Amino acid sequence: MSAQEAPSILSLIDTITIISFVFMLVLLIAAYTISLSALPKTSTATIRFIFIWHLFDALTHMILEASFLYHSFFSHTPDRKHFGAAYSTAPFALIWQEYAKADSRWSVADPNVVAIELPTVLLEGPGAAYICYLLAKGKSSVWFWILVVAVGEIYGGWMTFAPEWLTGSPSLDTSNAMYTWVYLFFFNMLWVWIPGWLCWVSWVEISKGLRLAQKADAVKKAI
Repeated sequence: MSAQEAPSILSLIDTITIISFVFMLVLLIAAYTISLSALPKTSTATIRFIFIWHLFDALTHMILEASFLYHSFFSHTPDRKHFGAAYSTAPFALIWQEYAKADSRWSVADPNVVAIELPTVLLEGPGAAYICYLLAKGKSSVWFWILVVAVGEIYGGWMTFAPEWLTGSPSLDTSNAMYTWVYLFFFNMLWVWIPGWLCWVSWVEISKGLRLAQKADAVKKAI
């Protein structure tokens, strides 16, 4: 293979790659399984999808991304001058080392990424879990919180990549299809596409509620 040829996707897959994908699949299966018992039997497919997404989102933030923060603060070189997942052999550290092949900032305690992950883990994760609770209870206030969390997800994604793009993307490896389209594009765009759709759905539901409230006020005034 010449120096100019990009490696094949199969050549990039190793044990840690497989474990990383399996872990994400386990989170998704867990979210689906919990939805079966948590949601009313009469729940629509849309509500079930929204529940599964937010539970998957909460688990991702509060388990996987929380581990990134842990290693950013507690995993380090012997002289404590460098911090991050790159300096640990723990299972979750290995997962971040795998993702860092596409975006090197995730193997170290990059200040910008750590600053973004703090509210993501501490606010977005619990917020997504709270949305699941509201959906299970059939609370109409859920649409406001869905909108809040969705906007936060989109903004977090923008602040993760915008500084990188503005500086010429020095941390991103786009030399092969797997890193470009699977790690960087697919996994990150999920947190743009779905929250974007959720913003629209929330706006529709909130607008519907406001129209009903306006009609109710008009009826009261007419009496």
